[in-house]
Amino acid sequence: MLQKFIFHKHLEKGEKIIYVVHKHWINILNPTLRLAFFGLLIPWSLYIMGFNTFIFFWIAFFWSLFAFLHFIYDFINWYSDVFLITSMDIIWVEWSGLFKNAATRMGFEDIEGVSYEINGFWPTVFNYGRVNLKSVSGNILGLYPARNPKQVELNIMKYQHQYLRSRDMEDAGKLKQLLSQMVSGHLRRGGKSR
Repeated sequence: MLQKFIFHKHLEKGEKIIYVVHKHWINILNPTLRLAFFGLLIPWSLYIMGFNTFIFFWIAFFWSLFAFLHFIYDFINWYSDVFLITSMDIIWVEWSGLFKNAATRMGFEDIEGVSYEINGFWPTVFNYGRVNLKSVSGNILGLYPARNPKQVELNIMKYQHQYLRSRDMEDAGKLKQLLSQMVSGHLRRGGKSR
């Protein structure tokens, strides 16, 4: 439900989100720790340790409120940088602020390869890394740090295979229909000339 609300503006009519690749939670860890330390622990510790005046209470309250709003901004930024695997394409969405976001589409038929890279001790332990999509034209779309990059690679290849297979079946059906129309048209013309 939340994904439909946030990402619906990037979808075409009739397009559905099949799979969403978010960045790993490790990417939001630093802003969370900053909020906890600077936004909650320090102001409220000072208030409890002796600065318990009426004015300092409101200073600590508004300081914490501002820190919380900054965290919400960081959380939305983290949540909104994704690969959307849809029924038609893969969309790379990058959110850079309240009034600035970008989306890049890559069709399943344009994907030449999918790769992932896990580099380092912590990425190996927490299972995150870079996922790259390479297009036929040579462009590369990357998402870092993507959680469970091997599974992401397998899912992208699976959905690409399903899409291409259904498109091939659809094309074969259209070709059969065209051939049957040509044959019936030829038989009708052949029957009239006798």
